[in-house]
Amino acid sequence: MKLKFLGTAAAEGVPAIFCSCQTCKSSGELGGRNIRKRSSLLLDDKIMFDFNDALTFVHQYQLDLSKLEHLVITHSHSDHFNIFDLEFKLRWYTNPGNPPLNIYANEKALSRFDLTPEFASWDKSKMELLQFHTVKRWQPFFIDQYKITPLAANHVTSYAGEETCIYVVEKDNKRFLYGLDSGFYPEETWEYLKSHYFHLMIFDSTLGLLDIKERTNHMSLAENVEVVEILRKSGSIDENSVLISTHFSHNGRVVYDLHEKTYKEHGLIMSYDGMEIVL
Repeated sequence: MKLKFLGTAAAEGVPAIFCSCQTCKSSGELGGRNIRKRSSLLLDDKIMFDFNDALTFVHQYQLDLSKLEHLVITHSHSDHFNIFDLEFKLRWYTNPGNPPLNIYANEKALSRFDLTPEFASWDKSKMELLQFHTVKRWQPFFIDQYKITPLAANHVTSYAGEETCIYVVEKDNKRFLYGLDSGFYPEETWEYLKSHYFHLMIFDSTLGLLDIKERTNHMSLAENVEVVEILRKSGSIDENSVLISTHFSHNGRVVYDLHEKTYKEHGLIMSYDGMEIVL
């Protein structure tokens, strides 16, 4: 499996849209891997996880998203599910022959289409290129040969009762975790993770270098390290497992050129936009 990190930032991006903090200034001046778009992952050029800066991805990476057939969403927040750009998958914006886009998300996330006034004007007869699939925690589903299992994330949205998800993906006897957005995992998720071996794990590291005393919706580097220690003890990962931190916020005070070695010292790869890993 080939994983391409299209974006590696939290919602604001790095540099953030309306910010001139030292992290944003340093990242902007250094350029290169220090510049981060919102987090999204492309698997084998077939499945996209989370949907945000799609037009920028198309331009920067020369992606042909007209061929994309599967979109897996973690939760309803706009930096993970930008429903407005999906308008351009409607019939009058696309060329003949484009395949439908299958969208897999929890019930509350999909309800945004019913609750957002702008979509009342959509001609429903032109929406055949958007196919919606409700996912539920602990209930695996298949996309071609990929088995995908939604696990419970520790993340709160504005939709009461939304079951935010992180995902375990399996194919060809390889298994990886797409673990953002989530703070320290709920107990039932720990039970699942401890009972499986992972060849690769992707952790939320929004809080970066901050010293956080209480658990939140996101993780810091220190919490990433704590998670790794727990999973090593359970045998879920070992020296052969690839461990990646992503979803960085400027508020976490992380600058790639300055702190990549800090993550590496803890056995973690600090992701960057455009990074590719073959599993």
